[in-house]
Amino acid sequence: MKQHRNSIVTLGITSLVLIFSVLCMVILALLTLESSRSDLNMSKRSMEQTEAYYDACTTAADLCSQAEDFLRCTLRQSASEKDYLKTAENLCSRGFFWEENRRILAIDVPFSDSQSLRVELYVLYPQDTEEPLLEIHTWQTISTGNWNPDTRQHVYQSIPE
Repeated sequence: MKQHRNSIVTLGITSLVLIFSVLCMVILALLTLESSRSDLNMSKRSMEQTEAYYDACTTAADLCSQAEDFLRCTLRQSASEKDYLKTAENLCSRGFFWEENRRILAIDVPFSDSQSLRVELYVLYPQDTEEPLLEIHTWQTISTGNWNPDTRQHVYQSIPE
């Protein structure tokens, strides 16, 4: 009778260990699935953001090329540097901003709801029509959204003296 009782206890402990190990493997599998799902979503968002940035870069490069073509045509028709720079103001109708005192053409190309690509081009006055007319001064991503800090929770409170 004693031997029969030991085999039942051994069988019960073995069953409990097996159930516990299967339960642990199922929990680890679910955690792995959730982790891989969140990694996939983050990768998709990152890819979409990167595509939007490069689309904005392409648009900005096209606009810069159009501006240079326009300036090249006006360079041939201009009598002086002052006339040439005066016609650079006409690029404002194409979305550029003209800063006359710095000789900068600037444009913002938005690529998300809170970011834009800022391109600033320095306008040159070359002696030869084959020389470059624009020089890249700034090509950067800027934040256009408003930052609203969370001030509901007081992290630091000074001790009254």
